[in-house]
Amino acid sequence: MKKNLIYLVVLVIMAGALILGACAPAPAPTPAPGPAPAPAPAPAGPIVLGWLASYTGPNSATQPWEENAIELAIADIGGQIAGRSIKVVKEDTAADPAKAVEIARKFVEVEKADVLFGPLPANDSAAVGAYSGPAGLVHLGQCEQIRDALKQGPYEFSPDGTHKGTGYYVGLYAYDVLGAKTATVIHDDIAFAEDFTQGAMDGFASRGGKIIQRQRAPIFTQDYASYLTAMEKADVVIYWFVPPNAFRFNQQYQQFGFTMPRVQGGCTTMNDQMQQDLGGKAVGIASCASDDANVDTPDAKAFVDRWLKMFADKPADKGRTPDYNEGLTMYTSVSVYLQAVKKANGDTTPAKVGEILKTGTFDTPWSKVTFDSNRVAIGNKYVLVITNVNGKYIRTVAKTYENVPRDIPAEAEGKAPKM
Repeated sequence: MKKNLIYLVVLVIMAGALILGACAPAPAPTPAPGPAPAPAPAPAGPIVLGWLASYTGPNSATQPWEENAIELAIADIGGQIAGRSIKVVKEDTAADPAKAVEIARKFVEVEKADVLFGPLPANDSAAVGAYSGPAGLVHLGQCEQIRDALKQGPYEFSPDGTHKGTGYYVGLYAYDVLGAKTATVIHDDIAFAEDFTQGAMDGFASRGGKIIQRQRAPIFTQDYASYLTAMEKADVVIYWFVPPNAFRFNQQYQQFGFTMPRVQGGCTTMNDQMQQDLGGKAVGIASCASDDANVDTPDAKAFVDRWLKMFADKPADKGRTPDYNEGLTMYTSVSVYLQAVKKANGDTTPAKVGEILKTGTFDTPWSKVTFDSNRVAIGNKYVLVITNVNGKYIRTVAKTYENVPRDIPAEAEGKAPKM
């Protein structure tokens, strides 16, 4: 009896254990190993700026200023964008359009350039646009551009506007401010001099002015005596020459007894040293610019101070002072592009940066800049006149056209005959 009771207790204990075991939760399965964590993304490569330079040829004098401008624009943005350093690749195009295209292709395919700047000569830049435009690359002119060249692709931009646009405001100034009613015209026989002066002629004629003569001189002219002898008297002379030619022309101008006011039918091409060397012969010469070191605003003065500090140790002929217009327009082009990349948080794909350029507003030392539907800039234009200030010959602002298209209006184009 006692033995049977023991068996019964054991059976009850075993049954309870089975019941408790059946009610207990099943042990959690061992988790399968998850995927290995993704490796950290490799640091983005540098932002590569491709500069098509002109170290040889008729535009070689301005290259040190353009080189300094690029360096300052990079410094002003902080030397990097979104952790990406900024690298410049450059090569001399020798004022040869075919060579310029070859170098542009190498920059893109070998150097992996994100953007192309230049070259300075308008016909060379147009040739590069014929390559970069269809390829969908971002290409910015480093000075005024031929308008039709901007039609070659969706990301062709001209922060400085068009040659005719700059000339146009000089023509208005000659008629509206100087009171001239007739003009004689002379310029280098090259594409962009043709456009600069045609824009000035159209602006002048759109107000009612009359063009009585137009002369063209070969680019390598050393003596302007024959042209000055043939020059007809008018109320104003509209001219445009590359730097050495502008200096020679103005040296000889007064030797022939002329007193007609002179307006350079576009941007100035003479630097400060040329103005000092001309002395009194330079007084009164007017020109037009989107960017000039003599614009008297806080932002422009601060820009000059930064330039002088950064390049104080350079010789005068290597750009110690910001007195070549081509250097300042180079600064604007590079700065505007880098601001667009910053807005894109370091993304340099053409579609991304290109759309930001089309719709954004960008700061320059001389005015804010936007782009119209033709990708030509809208911003300030300044007419500056060389004056004698305490024995120093400097350009001073005579007229400001605020927030205007840097292009000739359709209603003014063609107003002057194409002589």
